Order: sequence, then structure tokens, then C-alpha cells
Amino acid sequence: MEIGERINRYRKQAGLTIDQLAQRSGVSKGTLNKIIAGETKSPTVAVMSRLARTLGRSLDDFDENGEKSAALSEEAMDVARDFEALDSHGRRVVRAVVGEEKRRLAAQREPAEKPAAKVVPLFGNAFAAGLGEPDFNNLFADYAVPADSDADFAVRINGNSMEPYLHDGSVALGQKRAPRDGEVAALLLDGEFLCKQVCQDHLGNVYLFSLNRDRADADVTIAHDAERSLTCFGTIIMERVPLPAEV
Repeated sequence: MEIGERINRYRKQAGLTIDQLAQRSGVSKGTLNKIIAGETKSPTVAVMSRLARTLGRSLDDFDENGEKSAALSEEAMDVARDFEALDSHGRRVVRAVVGEEKRRLAAQREPAEKPAAKVVPLFGNAFAAGLGEPDFNNLFADYAVPADSDADFAVRINGNSMEPYLHDGSVALGQKRAPRDGEVAALLLDGEFLCKQVCQDHLGNVYLFSLNRDRADADVTIAHDAERSLTCFGTIIMERVPLPAEV
């Protein structure tokens, strides 16, 4: 039911003529007739407040969607009355200010837009030799990953020794943390980049396994007293694969 129909129904229930309603509410008969006829689709809050008071109703009773609107405060009513007293220029200024303030408040309520991606270094297969983290100044390229990714870096896989889990030429993502037994790590062994499954025994001997057991020839065993340079750059993000001894 439209606003005009509601006004007419409540007017009849109150036993008032249109002339009486206009006189008691202070709303001109012309304005009232336009609202009732549907020519004025959105009468001002001030006009509707006067009609509602005269008819013994609340503004909620005139909500076309049947939804309850919040009751207006006295301050809001004062603002509505002041708005009614303005000329067309003043009303445009008020609307512009209100619109700007609504946009400002909406922006404060909305969460900051998250970036769609973040950039991590993508390393190749040539790293500097030596202990500690190698010098990667000229050995990586930017690589975009989803913004919520846990990846700290990426590596390009070379060869088939990690098939079918890590394919030749594919890119694997990693985190900068030490691997646990059975996890796959990005390693530097004597200056050579390796991507292998890692295991260490109680003596400190380190075993580097190929996930492709047909390439067991690419496994590496490093004795605890061997004079070799082994650096772990990080752990590859992937599901754990059983160690050969566990199969």
C-alpha cells in the first residue's frame, strides 16, 4: 500500500475530511492532495511527521515496505523543520553535505580492501656457495602469490627426482622455517641447490631423499662429521610424504 493510500485510510478512520486534515496538520491542501493522488512519491519527513501526529500515527505506519523504521529524535525533527524552511539552493547544499558524510561513514565501516596478491622471490637453481643464507641479489625474480598465502619464497623445480609430487619445471612455494623429519626442504649443499625430503638420525647424520624412488640414485647421505656445507633455506609447502623407511 502506497503512502497516499495509507493517509486516506487513516484519515477516514479518524473521521477527518481532507480539508480538516490539511488545516489541523498545517500541510497545505494542494500538497496533501498530491501525496494522496501519488503525484508526490516521497514527501519530506517534516510533512509526514505533521500528518502522522494529526492522525495519531507514527512514521512507521506509513512505511511502504512494512518495515519498522527507527523513531526520529527531537534533534532530527528540528533538522527536518529547518530543511523545510530552506530555499532550493540551501536544500541542495544540505543534501550534498549529507551525501558526503554518508560516504565517509560507509568507508569507515567497510574493511580495508585486501590486496589480491603479494610478491615473493622466485629462486632458480644457481645459488652462491658458502655458509648461511647465500647472496640472492641477482638470483631471483618477483613471483606473485595470493595475498593470504603463507609462502615466503618460491623455487623452480629442475629434474624428475621429486615426481610425481613436484614436477620438472614447476614452481613450489616455501616457508622460511626448518623442516621436520619427512618434510621437503629447499637446500644448499656445497653450493648446489637441492629440493629433497629431509631426515636426520640421532647421531646427526642427514639423509636427503628423492620422492621419486626410481631416482634413488639422487639421494644424498651426509655424515655428521662430514666436512660439507649444508644450508636449509626453508620448507616446501606440501602434504607430507612417507619417508622411504616408513613405506
